[in-house]
Amino acid sequence: MSTPLIPQLLDSGLAAIQLASGDGVKLRITHVALGDAGYTPTAGQTGLQHEIVRYPIADGKSVGPRQLHLTALADDNAEFWVREVGFVLENGAFLAVWSSPSRALAYKQAGLELLLAYDLTLAGVPADSVVVQSTGAGLNLHLAEELASLAASAIAGMHVDLQQEAQLAHYGQELSVVRTHLEELNQRAIRSEIDHGGRLARAEEAQHQHGNQLLALGQTSQRLDALASQQTSDHANLLALHAANSAAIVDLQSHYLKGVTA
Repeated sequence: MSTPLIPQLLDSGLAAIQLASGDGVKLRITHVALGDAGYTPTAGQTGLQHEIVRYPIADGKSVGPRQLHLTALADDNAEFWVREVGFVLENGAFLAVWSSPSRALAYKQAGLELLLAYDLTLAGVPADSVVVQSTGAGLNLHLAEELASLAASAIAGMHVDLQQEAQLAHYGQELSVVRTHLEELNQRAIRSEIDHGGRLARAEEAQHQHGNQLLALGQTSQRLDALASQQTSDHANLLALHAANSAAIVDLQSHYLKGVTA
């Protein structure tokens, strides 16, 4: 499956087309350059913003007056998201650049052969003014489309894997937050239990002190009862003694009177 691209034709590429057309020469695209910068291309730029790799055109053909089908094989150890593509002429100048600030074309994985297949539309240029110069590697275009489709499926799978990894990382962060919250709740429970234990200890101590106070009051009450009983006994003794004294006085008075009358 080919990726249709309508790139931004660069001023340098348009100047090269005008110069070649004046000489009756067709420009040849020899390489495709890939980078990882995402942006909206402008006509005044002269290349990619962040070129990483450049591959020779392996095979290609004209499929219309201003449309080219070309393929290239990426088989090195570079690894990145492809967000910008440049088409390079045989003199090294860039003819056109495609990029998007919001999406990537593919993911280039290290050590995995990636077949790049593009349907390139060049708007605003003379018909048949640009052709493809291949390396003669003999890549079958029909097979290239099938391989590109497989590559696209592999890329989609890798994209899903990356999304799953991102989701797992997100779930891991959420789990970490939950664990932290549970740890905080556990610490609060421990502190509450310690505080409750302290309150129970203080209550037991207060109860013990209250018991001691009640015991002391009981002992004091017993002493007061004993003292009251002693005072009652002493009062009775004093009354008995007073009665005895009174009787003695009466008896003396009686004897005295008898003595006087005698």
